[in-house]
Amino acid sequence: MHGFLAPALSREQRPRGAAPSPGRGEAADGMIRRVTIAALAPTGEGVARTPDGVGFVAGSLPGEEVDAQVIEVRKRFWKGRTVGISVRSPERLSGGHADGCAGCDWAHIGLERAREWKRALFLETMERIGELPRESFGELPIAPSAPAYRLRNRFHVSGRGDSARVGFFAPGTHRVESVAGCEAIGEQMRALLPRLAAAVSDSGAPVEEIATVETLDGSGRLAAATLALSSDRQEANALLTRLEPHFDGVIVRGAKGAVLARAGKTRLWLPVGGRDFPLTAGVFFQGNRHLVSELYADVARAAAAVPAGRALDAFGGVGFFAGALLDAGHAVVSVEADHASVELALEARKRWKAANWDVERSAVLSFFDGEPGVFDLAVLDPPRAGLGLRLSGALPSRVRGRLIYVSCDTATLARDLAVLASGGLAVVDARLYDLFAFTHRVEAVVILERASGR
Repeated sequence: MHGFLAPALSREQRPRGAAPSPGRGEAADGMIRRVTIAALAPTGEGVARTPDGVGFVAGSLPGEEVDAQVIEVRKRFWKGRTVGISVRSPERLSGGHADGCAGCDWAHIGLERAREWKRALFLETMERIGELPRESFGELPIAPSAPAYRLRNRFHVSGRGDSARVGFFAPGTHRVESVAGCEAIGEQMRALLPRLAAAVSDSGAPVEEIATVETLDGSGRLAAATLALSSDRQEANALLTRLEPHFDGVIVRGAKGAVLARAGKTRLWLPVGGRDFPLTAGVFFQGNRHLVSELYADVARAAAAVPAGRALDAFGGVGFFAGALLDAGHAVVSVEADHASVELALEARKRWKAANWDVERSAVLSFFDGEPGVFDLAVLDPPRAGLGLRLSGALPSRVRGRLIYVSCDTATLARDLAVLASGGLAVVDARLYDLFAFTHRVEAVVILERASGR
C-alpha cells in the first residue's frame, strides 16, 4: 500500500486554490486535496490513491469524497485530515460525538460498524504482516463496550491563568482541544472537566498535563499533575489547593518527576474478579471499566485449561493477570521493569497473602538471562511496541505449554506471532475486546500452543 508513488499533480489537476506540492518529507499545513476514499487503513485513516501517491486521511470513510488538508508528505505517501465532505458515506454518524473529538479518531463511525471494521482490519493485518491465514483465528468474536468507559485519562494543558485550556492534543499537533463532549470519558469525570479547567486557571501554575484514575463507579478518583520545567513549590501548592476538593488524592510533580506537593490518598483499590488491585494516576492499568472483568475472567479460564504449574506473567504491571493466573491454580512469577508498578504489585501480594506469587523487577530478556527454568504457561501483556524479535524468538524454548498473548497493537502482534509460529507455536484461539471504543484500536487475546509434531 505504501509502495505506490506517482508523478505530482499538475497545476491544472490540483483542487482550485490548493498550494503547490511541498518537497518530500516536508510539512504541508494548509494544502487541500479533494480525494476519493477507497478503503480504511489498519491505522484508522481512510486510504486515497492519488497521482501524488497514497494518502491516509483521518476522519474519512470508504466511498466518501472529501477535502483533505495535507499535514505531512513522505517519500511514498502523504497524510491529511478531513476538512470537508462532498460525498458522504451513509455509515457516517451525524451530530453529537461525530462532530469531532481530539481523543477519538473513529467518533464518526457507529460502535457496531466500527467493531466490524476492527475485526476485518485485524485479520487483514495478520495476513499482510504476519503471513498468518485468517482461518487460524477462528470466529474471532469481539466483546462490545458501552460509552463512558475510560478509567484512566491523560489531559494535556496549554496556557496559564485565564488562557489555560485542558483537553487532548488534536491529532498530529500539540494544540489542546476541549473534550467536553467526549463520550469515552466517564460521566462523572466529564462533568468535572469545567472545574478542572477552572482549578488550573485559578492556580496560575504552568501545568503540562493532568493524569487521572477512578474507580469502576467513578465515585473515587486520583489526580497526578505535571508542571513545566520552570515551576516551583509555591505554584505546585497553589494547584494542589484548587485540585484537592475534586479528588480523593492529588500529587503534583515537577517536569523531572520530583514530587512538589501531595495530599489525600496515594492509591485506590479496584475490585476485579474477587481481588483488589492498587491503582495510582501514573501507573498502567487496563482502562475500560465495562470490559476489565470480562478480560480478567477470560484469561483466568484460558490459564485454567493448563494443569497447575509454574506460570510466567511477563510485563506484569501491578499484578492484574497474576491474579488471573493465581485463580487458575498456578504458582506465578511476575516480571516488570517499572519500579512504581512493582511497588504496587508487592502491595497487592501482601494484601492477597499470595505466598505462591513472586514479583521480579526486571526486563523480561534480562530475567531470562538469570533464570534457566522452563514455564508451564505464560501470559504476555507488552506495551504497544510488542515483544520484539529477540523475546519472541526466546519464548518458544522457555514455555512448554500454553502462551496467552494480550495485545493492544495489531501490527506488532502480527510481527511477534510470525516469530512465535516459526518457533513451533500455533494459534488455537483468539478473541477481540473493544477496549478503546470510538477509536481504531482494539485489544486482542491470542492463545498459542505447541504445534503438533514440534
